[in-house]
Amino acid sequence: MSKISLRFPYLIYLSIASILIGVLIAPLFRDLPVQQTAVDIMAHDMQHGMLEVPAVGAPQIAIAVTKDPLSGWNVSVTTDNFRFTPEMVNSENVENTGHAHLYIDGIKIVRLYGPNFHIPDLPAGDHEISVNLSSNDHSYYIVNGQRIEARIIITQNDDD
Repeated sequence: MSKISLRFPYLIYLSIASILIGVLIAPLFRDLPVQQTAVDIMAHDMQHGMLEVPAVGAPQIAIAVTKDPLSGWNVSVTTDNFRFTPEMVNSENVENTGHAHLYIDGIKIVRLYGPNFHIPDLPAGDHEISVNLSSNDHSYYIVNGQRIEARIIITQNDDD
């Protein structure tokens, strides 16, 4: 019979400890956002229809993003000829009503059912915030082949 090294039990203990540590810390990573790829974003866009509306009378949108005094950023959406209708989501389209989608750096963050939203602090650097309008059935409002949207670049500093 060959001699079993005294190091062998320690390898088993180390393996078991590694598994236990992995099980204990895994929940810490479950809520981290997953970076979407261009393919994911295009697939998401393809799930939504396009609602072409005439330029005259089309909804309009503008956004303002300001640094919150405590932390993060405050987004204010201003619309003309558009009404937020959360009570009508997933129903048939009613002209110039619906909700909006907020994106950060091209990644959809949330649906907006009203004009204000708070974004937590972001990683340091420049970030593009965009908001586009969608109808009750989630179709994107389009004028001349372009989404009705507003975009702005913000800069998150290291010391913010």
